[in-house]
Amino acid sequence: MVEDYGFDACIDYRQHAELKSLVAAFKEACPDGIDAYFENVGGRILDAVMLRCNAFARIAMCGMIAGYNGEAIPMGAPQLILVNRMKVEGFIVSEHMEVWPEALGELGTLVASGKLKYRESIAQGIESAPAAFIGLLKGRNFGKQLVRLI
Repeated sequence: MVEDYGFDACIDYRQHAELKSLVAAFKEACPDGIDAYFENVGGRILDAVMLRCNAFARIAMCGMIAGYNGEAIPMGAPQLILVNRMKVEGFIVSEHMEVWPEALGELGTLVASGKLKYRESIAQGIESAPAAFIGLLKGRNFGKQLVRLI
């Protein structure tokens, strides 16, 4: 991730089964704390991030796949939102369709120029769709999960 996509650091959450270990990994990767976070997972990862957030940190809530199985997603220390005066705001992409054409143009240009790189997990055939979906929920994919129909 660091070499291929230009990130400053990358943490594989699967190597950190315990919250304490994940927090330590965040501390190493972000020694000055976290000011902004794009939330798409929830659960233990969000807890670890919140424990490393600086005062006035911002969290954009776009998804919480850890709870897509219908179970509640308890937060380990929600008081950190108050104590650190965090701004936590949820958003749904479909609420911003008015900027969709502009975003597609910008993102398409970045992909075409090689400035924006991505990875996809591609399952072959409609018969693979259920397993691909379950794999997505269990974190078995890398990047966007697709099903190629032809």
